[in-house]
Amino acid sequence: MFFNKFKSVLAITSGLMILTWSPEVLSKELNIIATNFPQYDFVKNITKDKANVSMLLKIGAEAHSYEPTPKDLIAIEKSDLFVFNGGENDEWIENFLKDHLDKLNTFAFTKEVALRDEEEVEGMQPEDEEEHEHEDGEEHEFDEHVWTSPKNDVVILNKLCQAIVKLDPENKDFYEKNAAEYISRFNGLDKKYSEIISGAKNKTLIFGDRFPLLYFVKDYGLNYYAAFKGCSNETEVSASTIKFLIDKAEQLKSPVIFKIELSSDNIASTIAESVGAKVMTFNTGHNITVEEFKAKRTMADLFNDNLPALKAALN
Repeated sequence: MFFNKFKSVLAITSGLMILTWSPEVLSKELNIIATNFPQYDFVKNITKDKANVSMLLKIGAEAHSYEPTPKDLIAIEKSDLFVFNGGENDEWIENFLKDHLDKLNTFAFTKEVALRDEEEVEGMQPEDEEEHEHEDGEEHEFDEHVWTSPKNDVVILNKLCQAIVKLDPENKDFYEKNAAEYISRFNGLDKKYSEIISGAKNKTLIFGDRFPLLYFVKDYGLNYYAAFKGCSNETEVSASTIKFLIDKAEQLKSPVIFKIELSSDNIASTIAESVGAKVMTFNTGHNITVEEFKAKRTMADLFNDNLPALKAALN
């Protein structure tokens, strides 16, 4: 009796050992860390359930205020792929990578597309020069918000898919199929934006807010006026900037004054009330609300929401 029970236990134990050492069991899903929502969204839509994807920025938080914690840095070190944007707001990453570049697989959005110089248009609130200087005294020269143009998104998604396939070639077809489906949505957005803009009477947007849409307006032939640059840390606007934007809105008979997502509408409302316009939100994809995240809304969804707002502004 005892011997028979022993054989049964041994058989079960051996089976567990075989299961434990099976190559299929040992293979693990990719562990990918993304900094902000655009990076998280692109990775998630390519990998679906084949990867563990984490976002460092908290849902609903202001993207420019993020500071990495020691726990975040450890997570990055342990990741199979670290996906970030690159640029002024990610300066901490460049410093971190100096000591880890040979140990990490990385993908930076700003290294995959042609970059545009940051610009300050007429009437924009001037910034403290010290805010935008490197330690060596050189100013940041390029605008980092490359994901705000659907044309760039198509390029980035293609290249990101290739980077993921290199890490997990066994699921190549799965990743490429997902990427192609998501890319088709941005191609569709590109077409819809072009149709609205090509037939528009007005070609100028007015933002009573930061303006992180340089790539968008340049790609679609639009002009703009705004209170602040895209990465501005300024929160107070001068009376002269407000007056300039009000004058421009009156001159152009602008029906819409824009603000961006997760931002105060104080400045936009002041301008809009002065000229009889309405305030609308133009979503730039920096981040989403908790409710939107729970509803599994994507970057493509958010950009699609901009279509009626854009149409209203350009009529």
